Amino acid sequence: MLAWLWTRLSEGGPEVAVSGRALRRFSEQEIERLLRARVLIERRQADNWSVCAHCDCGLDARPIRRVGDKLLACCPHDAAEDVLLEPGDLKRFGIDAGCLAAQIGKSGSLTGSVSIVAEGVWTIGSGPAAGVLMLCDDAKRLGAPGVILAMKSAAAPRPVTVIATEPDPALVLRLREAGIEAWDVTAVIRTNAEGVDRLVLDGTSVSTGDVRLVLHRPAQFAVLDGRRLDLPPQMFALFRMFVERSVQRDPVFKAEEIEAQFQRSPREFVRDLRKALIACGLAEEVAEGLVRTVRTRGYRLGLASSEVAIED
Repeated sequence: MLAWLWTRLSEGGPEVAVSGRALRRFSEQEIERLLRARVLIERRQADNWSVCAHCDCGLDARPIRRVGDKLLACCPHDAAEDVLLEPGDLKRFGIDAGCLAAQIGKSGSLTGSVSIVAEGVWTIGSGPAAGVLMLCDDAKRLGAPGVILAMKSAAAPRPVTVIATEPDPALVLRLREAGIEAWDVTAVIRTNAEGVDRLVLDGTSVSTGDVRLVLHRPAQFAVLDGRRLDLPPQMFALFRMFVERSVQRDPVFKAEEIEAQFQRSPREFVRDLRKALIACGLAEEVAEGLVRTVRTRGYRLGLASSEVAIED
């Protein structure tokens, strides 16, 4: 229920309303617990119902009528489309984001209190492995100016992990470049055998899709699997050409092209590039696989075009 509520909040904003009908999927005990914790806030009962998705009646909402002992949301065009309601369906609840953030932190047995870091971003406590945990109600906020710095400052010197709803893969990579790990809320909040949601921190991270390598041309660095690669200028120039060639029809960079471009022996130049990649923290076998030799032809990047992104 915690992940479901956070997703609804992310999609609908702070004024989102949840119907009693939507809450039927959850136990009355859990709903009552969240009412007591002020996560759910009961609002004025609804006096109308949403129209059919395919209806052309022109109404903003359908009226609710009691017909005999039945409560119906009536369609003006087709009685077969009437919705049978229960009295609890008409209840409406708001969601208090701060209280929900506190409950999510509590479900993971985190230590520390809940506090606001930036608009829509809360610190919810600390975990033994993940450092400081934060929650964001809208992943787009994480890309706003100053938010990353505010998060790192609030957690310093401990690492930051932020939880949000479906953060964009490009944003996840940007956060990792800044030393912040991002998780999707549905990946880390799980329902246990008793039907209660728990925050489970087992290292599950957000997928960045197929992209493994991001080349930042203006800033002259690259990020591979979350690791920043700061290469010397000449090494970056060669590596950039490998990356740019990898997204073309023929990804092979011919040896004679390297020699004509840089006036250096291709074999020695590629050897030096691999050494520079190792100096950036890559294992020797990873560096060898990243810049591959294509026998009798030249060299190529050891990644598919779908695994590469170039940012200008």
